[in-house]
Amino acid sequence: MIRPNQSLSWRQAIQVYAAIATVCLGIGIAYALHGFWTVLPFAGLEILVLGVAFYLCLARSQIREVVTVNASVVTVEKGRQTPEERWECPRAWARVRLEQPRIAWYPSRLAIAFQGREVELGSFLNEEERRALAAELQQVIQRDDWQQGTQPRDNPGP
Repeated sequence: MIRPNQSLSWRQAIQVYAAIATVCLGIGIAYALHGFWTVLPFAGLEILVLGVAFYLCLARSQIREVVTVNASVVTVEKGRQTPEERWECPRAWARVRLEQPRIAWYPSRLAIAFQGREVELGSFLNEEERRALAAELQQVIQRDDWQQGTQPRDNPGP
């Protein structure tokens, strides 16, 4: 399973948001009581925009990408709570592609390709994590010691 780093849980984010909103509204109300009532609508707008930003960031951090590799098929499922997208290809034809960007500061692009179709993976990962994932996927997909319907053996016995 591949997922982005999530530094705050939903509960922690709500607590931080409530603290910021309380301070902002407190300052806005204090100014309104001193006759500067025009500050209050802007404080409310600020709290609304901050709430939308928190929600969008937290919702985006819930993305999950599940890559399943077995003896015959590579499957990629993307979604939040349940798979919203599903992509399959024969393992023998799957190719892991890590494309370097044309512009130096752009991120690389990791994809699994098959017959001109491809699915991008780990767009939320940093460069080091993306390279490690590409190497691991390459190793697993090209592995030869598969038994039909099972996972590869790490320590083949004598």
